[in-house]
Order: sequence, then C-alpha cells, then structure tokens
Amino acid sequence: MSPRMAGVALLVGAVLTANQQKPDLDGVEIIREPIRGSVYLLKATGDVAGNVAALPSDRGTLLVDTQFAELVPLLQQSLAEIDADEVALIINTHDHDDHADGNAIFGPGARIVGPSTSRLGSAGKAPRPTVIFDEDLTLYWGDEVVRLVHFPNAHTNSDVVAHFVHANVFHLGDLFNAGVASFPSIDVERGGSLDGLLAALAELLDLIPADALVIPGHYEVSDRAGLRRTHRMIVETAAFVRSQIESGRSVEQAIELGLPAPYDSWGETGYTSGSAWIENLYEALDQD
Repeated sequence: MSPRMAGVALLVGAVLTANQQKPDLDGVEIIREPIRGSVYLLKATGDVAGNVAALPSDRGTLLVDTQFAELVPLLQQSLAEIDADEVALIINTHDHDDHADGNAIFGPGARIVGPSTSRLGSAGKAPRPTVIFDEDLTLYWGDEVVRLVHFPNAHTNSDVVAHFVHANVFHLGDLFNAGVASFPSIDVERGGSLDGLLAALAELLDLIPADALVIPGHYEVSDRAGLRRTHRMIVETAAFVRSQIESGRSVEQAIELGLPAPYDSWGETGYTSGSAWIENLYEALDQD
C-alpha cells in the first residue's frame, strides 16, 4: 500500500458548490450500474457529465462528484430507486462544473470534502469544502473505508482519487478518461501540468491492483490495463509533440501532420479530439 494512502482517519457525516459551461442537457438520462460491494456508478447518457460513484449507508449516501445542477433531480431519482438515503457527504474529484456543479442542490444537509487547493466556491456560486485535507484522508462510511489522495498539478491543481478499499474500486475523475473515444485534457489555467499528470498516473499504476475496477471521469468502467494504455499514450504523444516543437513546427503544422499510429484514430467521438490534444500538449509543454 502506498504511503500516500495511509491517511488520517476521520469519521464524517456531509455539504455543497459549482463552476463552468454546460452542454445541451435536454433528454439526458442517468444510467445506474452496481459496480462492486455497495458502490454504484451513476452515469449520464452521452457522457455529458462526469461519472458519479454512490455509496449508500445507514449514515446517508456518500457521492463522488455531482455532475451539473440540472441533472441533480435525475441523480436523486436514481438514488431513490435503490433506497439510498439523503446525500450526506460529497467528494469532488476536482472542481470542474461537470463534476461539481450539482453540489449546492443537495442542500445544507450535505458536507463537501476537498483539498486545500480546491477552487470550489471561489466564484461565489457555492461554499467551499468544509472538510479540507492536503495530501490524503481516510473516511469510514458504513461498512466501507474510503481513502482519498490529492494529486496536485495534474489535470488541475485539485485532483482527488477516491479508493473504496473493501470494494477494490477506484474513482480517478478526469485524471483518466477510459477508452479511445477521447483524449484527456490538462487544464493549465487551473494548475494542471503534463509532468504532474504523468507522475500521478505512474503512482496510480503502482497503487492500483490488477483486479481493481477503475471508474474514470468519463466513459466506461475500466481497470489498471486501461489506465496503463492511457499512460503510454500520453508518454508517446507528448514525445511526438516535443519532437515537433524541437523541429520548429508550429502547433498548426503539427495538427496538420496529425498524431502517429496507433493514436491517429483516437478522439473521433469524444470530448477531446486529436487536434485539440496536440494543442493542449503544446500549451502544457510550454508551461512545464
């Protein structure tokens, strides 16, 4: 077990927040899927919002991420169908709106857990987290142990991984978008960095066992093998973009050239296309 996951034990109960631009949410449905143990996945159709993990218990329901505020009634309906009590604790994998905008709608009966770097509430849309940690934190919720680790300066400066210990399930937020439908993204303006993202994924590959289930920020449930494939893709595409920069090519020229195989077919239907990923890498490499 990584020392980052040793944590400080805390018995908690739960609160609210919000952040960014919204896609068209008309007709969106929430698909509920039992994952393992008492952990459920609540997934928006079309992947228009981040994946939510739900952990019901006799103390109330723990949520990892809350999607957009407009989708909260659908989340509540889905939770009611599994007799999950009122949401009592919210953990956000980071502070982008598609993962955290719904916090405020769950009301003052819920508390929010987040790292000290979180920007939740900074725009005045909702309060900041009320349970704050720096590196790691261990929560005891019903029969489950939930270990949280903060990975700064990766996708953003406030990325948190939630590990449901007994269920052997990890929620990685946007540190990982499963599959080949979409490339990841690095939000440089919010403290993200290429070096930080690669370091976080390398540490997670050491931490996550082969038989664990991995909930990504978007798309389908995956595993360590899927995470390893994404890590390799980032290493290899970053090396390609670095070579374009060293050759004096502009971002426009690199986009016209396109990514090499096997990554030239990635990003055709997801959030981040190959050209957007090249542009993002140019920005991230410049920042690093």
